[in-house]
Amino acid sequence: SGYDLQMDFIKRWVYPHVDAISRAENPMAALTHKSYEMVKDSMFESVNTKFGDGYLCLLGGITLNLGETYPDHFYPLTFE
Repeated sequence: SGYDLQMDFIKRWVYPHVDAISRAENPMAALTHKSYEMVKDSMFESVNTKFGDGYLCLLGGITLNLGETYPDHFYPLTFE
């Protein structure tokens, strides 16, 4: 119960893509990938690479939570 700011943000971002997602062969996978794109875009908009002489490595992907029977998996999508 109550208002969830994060969930509201996600719903508003996903809304324009609902038709394409629901027509996809696997709507749950399509939703997951669209959500990942949202997070990736936000991350690259806000990341600061002018912090000094060092390097910044960005690793991003999708975590697959498979329940108690199987171990979770990480599906890497970005390494920059």
